[in-house]
Formats: sequence, structure tokens, C-alpha cells
Amino acid sequence: RRIGQGHWLPSQSAVVIDSSASPNAAAAPLSAADRALLAAAAQLHRPIARAAKLGLGNGMGYAVFGGLSLLYALPSWDLIGIAIGAVLLGVGLHERAQSKCLLQADANAPSRLASGELVLLGAIVTYGVLGLTVLPAAGDRIAQQLGGAQALGIDIQQLANSVSIVWYATIIAVALLYQGGMARYFLKRRAEVARYRAQVPAWAREVLDTIAK
Repeated sequence: RRIGQGHWLPSQSAVVIDSSASPNAAAAPLSAADRALLAAAAQLHRPIARAAKLGLGNGMGYAVFGGLSLLYALPSWDLIGIAIGAVLLGVGLHERAQSKCLLQADANAPSRLASGELVLLGAIVTYGVLGLTVLPAAGDRIAQQLGGAQALGIDIQQLANSVSIVWYATIIAVALLYQGGMARYFLKRRAEVARYRAQVPAWAREVLDTIAK
């Protein structure tokens, strides 16, 4: 409940803090209606908080993997590895930042989170397509190293090329399922954020924002 320029804030014994009053201003308990409203607001906020937690963890994974990819690719100037690592690191940091915004029920955060996933999806699919069409086939490199492997009765080059095709195709499929699924998941949170912002008054959102920090 708003009083003057202040807001009710919860603690072990719920009190109201008036920002225009002195630090020693008297405290008053929340009413039963206010407590019920906060409980309903917390219920509406729960799926948003769950999505934000998922985004924070997911973003951390992307950032760590991207940083490791850069460390591996930079010494040999592997341009494709550097590009993939940079995208992973950038998307990971972006996802963590936007997940914090989502936790505060930012109306634009779900779309921004989905955009980051789609950027990563595009980068991974591009990498997979290049591996299937432009990049040197793994079988050619192995055949050069092994020389006359046909004498063993095994077509190493064909086997390696088949494994390479399966590898790149799997990368594309997994990206479509995971990054595409994550983008869809975040976009579906737009309705929950909109409902939360529409049904919960500003003072109650500020209380929950304070708790969530």
C-alpha cells in the first residue's frame, strides 16, 4: 500500500518505509488485503522468476563455453572457432543481463532473450552448413595423413567423410531444437510478464523486485 511517497516493504515483521519521512518514522503492519495481494503477486511472478533463473544459468554456460572456445582458437588463429567463441560469449553475457531484466518483469526482456537465442542459432547453423559444403572434408585430411589405408581393406576417407556429415548435421539439428526451443520458451513469457504488470500494482511490484534482488 502506498503511503505518501513510500511503499510497504516486507521483513520478518512487515513494515512500511516512507522515503519522505525520517529514518525513525513509525512502522505499521500490512493489512490482510495487502498480504493477500502480495501473495497473489508472488504467484504470478513465480514463472517469470523461473524463466529468469534458467536464462541466467543458460547464459553462464554460453559465456564459459565461448571463453574456452576463444582460448583454444586464438593461438592458431582459427577464424571460425574465434567467430563461434565470440558469438557464444556475447550471447551468454547478453542473456545474463536480460535475464536480470526479466526478473524485474521488464516487458521487453523476453523478446531480447529470444533474439539472443536466434542469433546463436543462426551462427551455429551457418557453421554446420559451411562444414557440410565449404570446409575441407575430414576424410581428405585423414587420407593424406594415413596414405595407403586402402591396403587394409578400409576406405578411411569415405568413413571419415560420413562421420563428418553426421557430425555437422547433428550440430544443426541440436541447435534447431535447443536454441529454437529456448527462443520459443522466452517468447511465451511475454504473456506472463504482461499479465503480471497489468494485475499487480506498482507498489507490490517494487516489493517483489526488492525481494528478488
